[in-house]
Amino acid sequence: MFGLLGPNGAGKTTLMKILTALLEKTGGEVTVCGVPIEDGRQIRNMTGYLPQDFSMYGNMSAYEALDYLALLSGMNKAERKAKVPEMLEKVNLSEKQKTKVRSMSGGMKRRLGIAQAIIHDPKVIIVDEPTAGLDPEERVRFRNLLCEIAKDRIVLLSTHIVGDIEATCEKIAVLNQGRICFDGKVTELLSLVEGKVYSAEIAAVELEKAKQKYMVTGILTTGSTANIKIIADDKPFPQARQVQPDVEDAYMYLMQREEGKRVC
Repeated sequence: MFGLLGPNGAGKTTLMKILTALLEKTGGEVTVCGVPIEDGRQIRNMTGYLPQDFSMYGNMSAYEALDYLALLSGMNKAERKAKVPEMLEKVNLSEKQKTKVRSMSGGMKRRLGIAQAIIHDPKVIIVDEPTAGLDPEERVRFRNLLCEIAKDRIVLLSTHIVGDIEATCEKIAVLNQGRICFDGKVTELLSLVEGKVYSAEIAAVELEKAKQKYMVTGILTTGSTANIKIIADDKPFPQARQVQPDVEDAYMYLMQREEGKRVC
């Protein structure tokens, strides 16, 4: 599983649509598993796509919706009869196969979306912001499903939710304003802030001053005190202690560094 991380408007969805031959590129060279993106038919055969705004006809049942989407992908009746129940089982929707799409939760609709993305057994699965709007339980369930799918195929996960990347991906790229500003392992991203992350307890009244002077990535206020997490080159307060960075710390540091480059 490969993660594509970036703020809203960074260009992630545009890139996803180019990789699935839904949008023409304006320049450069793009290949998927060695196949040029211009070969749209072959690209669509080898890729599965779950868009951010996946939806289906609300009056269809889960079974009917998946069967219809399989028909659109070119599968005959016998293939669909075998594959549709198999995919519903894989995404844990077998017991909901008669449930109307309009009655499904957000997480159930996302799982139905994954089922349609993998029903033709593609080499590459591309999922765009799949956990946006899901409750914490559904997010964890969906991430686990993606990890299971990634055992025997490539999964490209695009998101602005840092926790999803940290929980599932070993390698990531960070996209900002249409440009890749990081490409490597999660451990390499974390190394950007190694020795720069501190935790400190300060008076709550000093919080605004600290936010103006340092990059604060976490705040927990309790009464008159605040426990804060700070990224700084040097020890920010005498009582501060160095702590292990997480991906969110590294991502925020990278984004601030990119912002500084643009200002310069």
